[in-house]
Amino acid sequence: MNLFPDSESHLIGSNKWGRIGLGLIFVLALGGCSSNAAREAELATQEAERITAEQEMARIVQEQERARAAERQRQRQREAEVADQVRLQAERERQAVEARAEEERRRQEEAEQREQTRLAQLAVSEAVEVERREKLEQISQLEQQIAAIQTEADKNDAVSAILQETILVAEELLQLLITEQTKYENTDADGNTMDLLSKDLIAELEVRKNNLLRQTQSQ
Repeated sequence: MNLFPDSESHLIGSNKWGRIGLGLIFVLALGGCSSNAAREAELATQEAERITAEQEMARIVQEQERARAAERQRQRQREAEVADQVRLQAERERQAVEARAEEERRRQEEAEQREQTRLAQLAVSEAVEVERREKLEQISQLEQQIAAIQTEADKNDAVSAILQETILVAEELLQLLITEQTKYENTDADGNTMDLLSKDLIAELEVRKNNLLRQTQSQ
């Protein structure tokens, strides 16, 4: 005979529902743990993706900065090359201007030198021509003088010896002057005679002739 039929049944029912409740709690707890783990995994994945994205962005920024730096370097190099080309061109132009100026100066100096040489040669030629004409005139006068002395010697026996000597000196002087004339036909580029002129001998003969003439006049 069961003295507590209702109590046992109640306890048995309570235990059953208790076990079911515990099971549900355990299942819910496991579900909660699984849900937290999934969220943490998802957050970890998102964080990793964020870090990866940031790193990729940093890499891209660095590459862009390196590219800009390289472009700036190339730009500076191009500018330096252009500056060098401009400097070299300016130097070439300066040297060309100086060369033209030097060439012009040289041509002017050469032209001036040629003109000075021409004028000097002309002056020498003119002086030589004047000297030649003077000697021609001297020859003419000497020939006339010799003829006059010869006439006087024929008339005056007292001074005949002196006059004859005067004639000899005058004729020697005449022959020397005639020889001198041939020298003027052979001159160098400056107009000077190639053969030396006998100026000292001419002067000596001229002095002797004049002294003899003075002797005749004193007789």
